[in-house]
Amino acid sequence: MSEKVLIVADDLTGALDSAVGFAAAGRTVRVARHPEGAARVWSEGCDVLAINTGSREVPADLACARVTEALSGLNPQDFNVIIKKVDSRLKGNVGAETEVLLAWSGAEQVVAAPAIPTMGRLVEDGSLIGAGVDQPIPVSVRFTSSVTVPDVGSDTDLDQIVQAGRAALWVGARGLAFALARASGVSAPETGALRDPVMIANGSRDPVTAAQISAVEAIAPVLHAPNGVLLGDPSPDGPVILSIAQGDETISGAQAAAQFAQSILACVRRCEPASLLICGGESAQAALDLLGVESLQVISELRPGLPLCEVEAPWGPLKIVTKSGGFGDAALLREVLQSAQEKL
Repeated sequence: MSEKVLIVADDLTGALDSAVGFAAAGRTVRVARHPEGAARVWSEGCDVLAINTGSREVPADLACARVTEALSGLNPQDFNVIIKKVDSRLKGNVGAETEVLLAWSGAEQVVAAPAIPTMGRLVEDGSLIGAGVDQPIPVSVRFTSSVTVPDVGSDTDLDQIVQAGRAALWVGARGLAFALARASGVSAPETGALRDPVMIANGSRDPVTAAQISAVEAIAPVLHAPNGVLLGDPSPDGPVILSIAQGDETISGAQAAAQFAQSILACVRRCEPASLLICGGESAQAALDLLGVESLQVISELRPGLPLCEVEAPWGPLKIVTKSGGFGDAALLREVLQSAQEKL
């Protein structure tokens, strides 16, 4: 019988990116998009439950309340492995949320290992260092309770760490989740593919994603949406590429994301894609709310860092991929689109 795993993440992309490490044949991996839906998703049956509390950017007291709500209706005895998924640079309410999970789980030890060796992000002498880290980030000072902070220089180190402390409350990112998955018998998530027709909706203004959209424009037309409002009508005969753009007036990111979600919904209803790739966590949350998607079943990984999920849409199965804004090289989206078209 496979281990039962609980992952509590403070954002959707993190919940998906850690849960996908456990995706394998014979295992059901599900992500509850909101804390209030966690118990219902678990009651419907799964091996791995990841919960998005949406609490990274809120005050600590509200973050704790959301984690508490996510855990209500769940029994810690039901889970063999409990993970507090955090940002790999320890942004957000890491310590406060860990305290709630520690009290609920009754764990005797907390092991904090936020390293992602495959990204060049490591832990040395108790501090996070490496790619994307300008100055070493001390790990233990982010917590109220005593935590164990092992040095991590490789995935081999992570594998040894998880084997030595199986009863701990684990705090970490993708690297730790994948090490715990390997310890439970999943060597690597299965590799999936998108089905054509594909729709790409970019709600991120990160320069990395902007370069990816520019590369896509060489092979497919891109519909731009100033402040999230779509200009022009998509054609249902080919790939649909939407991208948010700067508008004439200044509005909040949340307002732009809400308007962009409405544009995504209109295009989805018109074109009925088989695959939907959404760039940007805030845009993904807003769009999935409008689409009525309360939970996601993680089935595989399109590429490292691109978890692939499937839901049932009114017109049939819909594959969904979420991508963080700053992830991937310039050719990523173009290659994903070309790969789907080659499978026709």
